[in-house]
Amino acid sequence: MKKIAIFAALPAAALALSACGQDDAVEEQGDMLEQKADAVEDYGDEQAAALEEQADEAPTDAQEDALNARAEKIDDIGDEKADALNERADEME
Repeated sequence: MKKIAIFAALPAAALALSACGQDDAVEEQGDMLEQKADAVEDYGDEQAAALEEQADEAPTDAQEDALNARAEKIDDIGDEKADALNERADEME
């Protein structure tokens, strides 16, 4: 009788283990999205910093202001994209 109970429980145990594997895969995708979000944010920061350096070397105040405004916009876009990716990653966890 004990053997029958053990064999009857095996499919349920296998199903539980496979369900855990699916959760792990989803969480892994979420982790990858978080890494992508970090990369997107870092890229935006680097591009903005490069523009700010160009702004420092600009021959006129108008050019400096334009480059700084563009740098700020690029930084904001990177932050927004990173935030959106992080939100999707949070949903997966």
